[in-house]
Amino acid sequence: MSEVMDEKPTRTPGGKLALWLFYGFCLYTVWAVVRYFWVVSDVTGGDMGSLGGKLLGALMGLLVLGSVAALLGGLAWYTRAR
Repeated sequence: MSEVMDEKPTRTPGGKLALWLFYGFCLYTVWAVVRYFWVVSDVTGGDMGSLGGKLLGALMGLLVLGSVAALLGGLAWYTRAR
């Protein structure tokens, strides 16, 4: 048999770094959303006092974090093992 077929594809060091950056950012995103709701749950006055205002603020934050996560995920996918 060919030795080429027996070898498993492995990521390059840059690919491993991109994957770990993506994992770390995903954990940060979860922490940021939990922290957001923890801090904002004490707000009762103003525009942020309503449930709609809190959810709209969370959605705007998730859009920003989601776009960064999409870029990092695309980079991790592009540098995958082949």
